This record gives sequence, structure tokens and C-alpha cells, in this order.
Amino acid sequence: MGGKTLRLKHFRNSPNGRMVIMPLDHGVSLGPIPGLERPESAIRMAVREAADALVLHKGMLGFLEAMNGKLPGIFMHLSASSELGFTSDHKVLIGSVEEALRRGADGVSMHVNLGNQSEPEMLQDLGMIGDACGQWQVPLLVMIYVRELNGAASVPDSAIAYAARIAAELGADIIKIPMPEDFRILKEITAALPVPVVVAGGSKIAEIQVFLERVEKAMEAGAGGVAIGRNIFQSHDPRLLLRAVCSVVHREYSSKTAWDEVREEGLQ
Repeated sequence: MGGKTLRLKHFRNSPNGRMVIMPLDHGVSLGPIPGLERPESAIRMAVREAADALVLHKGMLGFLEAMNGKLPGIFMHLSASSELGFTSDHKVLIGSVEEALRRGADGVSMHVNLGNQSEPEMLQDLGMIGDACGQWQVPLLVMIYVRELNGAASVPDSAIAYAARIAAELGADIIKIPMPEDFRILKEITAALPVPVVVAGGSKIAEIQVFLERVEKAMEAGAGGVAIGRNIFQSHDPRLLLRAVCSVVHREYSSKTAWDEVREEGLQ
């Protein structure tokens, strides 16, 4: 058993091996958005409610040092862009695998956008980080999306499947993709690839039950878990919603059962 295999166990704590990942890297790309005005609060909530993993930029790892008890697995995010510039879809490297290890992370993550002029550079970066992860035996989470595909308003499921295949081919240990519209496509993606595929929470969904039903369907389609940020930390009660998501993913509850249970807990 290699070092990467052991480190991957830090992210897969439930008996079914599925993961609830909370990306909290939005402060670089979007700034102090609602729910992340005080990032320490969101981090503490995710730790307290037993998320399996957090995705954090290097500067936010300092909040973990003062926290007591068991911590989730930590991915240090290695790519960034900001909405202040004109090339927000072009993610550049802002860290290294060696730095992540020095700072105490269990794994690294990076974001790749396909279908735009910066795709070659981002694929090159993915190749280099994949090589470094192999050398240092560090798990690599690849968040891969398709942007600006021939000017189309939406991304077809076939392009999502193509993106997931690229991430797997280039060495991802965990792949994060947007939820396909057709859950049969998600089932095909998860069955075809040798590594776990987690689905993104996506844009904020106002109706909690609808959101949880999407999580439930993703699990039924074979997803290895979820990577949800805004739909949790911008919800009315992030604590209860994260708890419900964990019940659907880890305990294989239906979306209705999970939400009913946590609402009862919230009333007590």
C-alpha cells in the first residue's frame, strides 16, 4: 500500500466510501461572498458537522491550527483566478504539491476549465501537478468544467463526460464534475472511470428538497460523493443542510427521510 492510498483514506471515512467534500475556496475567485464573510465560521461548522474533506487555499489553513478534535481531510487548492480580471476562466497555479505537504494538507486540488483559449496551459499544469502527486504520493482532486464551448448557452452532457474522461486519463484520483442533466449519463461516467467521481452542488438552488433529491439521484447513479459549497454555506441553516447531505451520502437515506430527521433535530 502506497502513501497515496493511505492519504486517500483520510477522505473516505464512511463504510460505503462516499465523500462529502466542502469546497471553501471561493474567497479568491469571488471575494467575501454571503456565507463566507468570516471563513473561520464556515470552516468550524464543516468540521463540527463531520464533512469528510475541505478544499481551502493555503492562507485559510491557519484557521485549522487552533481547532481541537478530529479534522476532516484537507485539500490545499493549487489554482486560482479572480473576477476582478478579464480572464477569470483561466486558472493559474499558485502553489505546489511540496508546499501543500509542508503546510500539512492531505491532498491537493486544482480547477481546470476546458473549451476556451487557455485550455492548453491548464492541461499542461494538470500534467505537471499529476506528475508531482505521483512522486510525492499525494491525492489529486481535479475540478473539471467546460466553459465557452463554441458560444453555447449550456454545456451538453456529452461534454461533461468528455471532461471527466480527460481528468481520469491525466491522473486525477478524485474527479469533480457538474451534475449532468441526464442521470443516465452520470451512471455511464461513474461506471467507466477507475476513480471516484463527485458531483458539484452547482448554482444556488432555493428549494432544499429539490436540492437533496438531486444529491439522492446522484448517489443512485453511482457518484462517489458530492462537493458542495454555496448550496450549503449560503443556505438558511448550513448546519442542518450539511447534516442532511451527509445522511443521504453516507447513510443512504432518501432525501425526504434525511431532511425530516434533521428538521426534527433542529426543533429540539
